[in-house]
Amino acid sequence: MESFLWKNLRVKRTISYQESNLMKSKFTTSMFAFFLGGLGIHRFYLGQNTLGLFYLLFCWTFIPAFIALIDFFIFIFMSEDHFNYKYNLKTGF
Repeated sequence: MESFLWKNLRVKRTISYQESNLMKSKFTTSMFAFFLGGLGIHRFYLGQNTLGLFYLLFCWTFIPAFIALIDFFIFIFMSEDHFNYKYNLKTGF
């Protein structure tokens, strides 16, 4: 009986640890958009790999850097709830 409780507790800890790793942070996304946005790193971080590739392919034009600056301000002024609804819905925030 006691080992069952410990196993159950261990499983719950593992699940919560995995879920916390899947959650995307609004602050981290904003910083990626500001400092590395011209390369599309913030889009890769959010799991939008196709959009990230377009940023990476056209980084030499500096257009993605300008768009990333706009993304930065969008992320900064977006509420935490809206960010979680848009980017963390799959993780069960």
